[in-house]
Amino acid sequence: MVTENIFQAINELCRLKEIKKEFMYDAIRAGLLSAYKKNFNNADNVEVLIDEANKKITLILKKKVVKKVKDSITEILLEDAREIKPEAKLNDIINVEETSPRFDRVAAEVCKQVVSQRLRDAEIETIYEEFSKKERSMVMGEISKISPTKINVNLKRIEGILPLDEQISNEKYAIGAKMYFYIVSVQKRQREPLIILSRTHPQLLKKLMELEIPELKQGIIEVKGIVREPGIRAKVSVFSNDEKIDPVGTCIGAKGTRINSVGSHLNNEKIDVIRWSDDLRTYIANALSPAKVFPEQVEIDEENRTAAVKLNKDHFSLAIGRQGSNVKLAARLTGYKIDISLKEEIGLNE
Repeated sequence: MVTENIFQAINELCRLKEIKKEFMYDAIRAGLLSAYKKNFNNADNVEVLIDEANKKITLILKKKVVKKVKDSITEILLEDAREIKPEAKLNDIINVEETSPRFDRVAAEVCKQVVSQRLRDAEIETIYEEFSKKERSMVMGEISKISPTKINVNLKRIEGILPLDEQISNEKYAIGAKMYFYIVSVQKRQREPLIILSRTHPQLLKKLMELEIPELKQGIIEVKGIVREPGIRAKVSVFSNDEKIDPVGTCIGAKGTRINSVGSHLNNEKIDVIRWSDDLRTYIANALSPAKVFPEQVEIDEENRTAAVKLNKDHFSLAIGRQGSNVKLAARLTGYKIDISLKEEIGLNE
């Protein structure tokens, strides 16, 4: 079967569906074999050859050379066989090209269904491969549907799901809104991959910082830790691999432009940028920013992983934060429970 137009259609379909030609060829093979079996009740001796270079698709029947033909699908007369292969002898198996397979309407429909299903499977596999590589990365998506338990997000080739527990509680979502999401997981399923998205994941904040702060992407500055109260407040500890570059100032930017731009993508989340230190007392003191705390005000109990901090009235409220949010985030960032007390009055803690 010379099928140049079919190959043109294959190329166009592969381009539109963004699938590999090999998937398409496998679908055609499966479709033709199914159609042949539907028509002739047997396809065990049939092979489909696809010659892309010569734009040709051929059905090959493997037939046994016999003296008398009982089944024309699986057998061939010796004299006919020798026209194809002069040295053929009885009981040989030779390849016979089927030039015009006689498929009825039902068989043709079977072929169409098999090819369509295989193409769908190939498209699903291609999408899965594409998004499994993007797992734990950031994507831009457009909200397409909102329900009480989840939000559907259009990711061009497929829809992702933003579950209720991955949504920022005080963020307003609207159909058609475009925003950044973090791909938490890509799960393979029969129908199509399940892509779970997040707006609350700490790594979304990191990816957004890399978007706005080139030094992070370049590896000059490292993010050592991130904790979030999504949509409200976050703390990020940073370290510079270049002594000449201030990691905190670089991340904040002139008049806070860089870090405010990051926060604007997250419902205007307030982001505290903290200087990381391998000295635990210094790190805990820094983590309590915007309160001004000095390392000598921090007492460490390593065995119980607690830190006691004594402050004067001027910095006490700032260190605690509204409803204790600042000290709680600082504790999560450093991994130490932090007890804050007034210098004159012991006992007030987080």
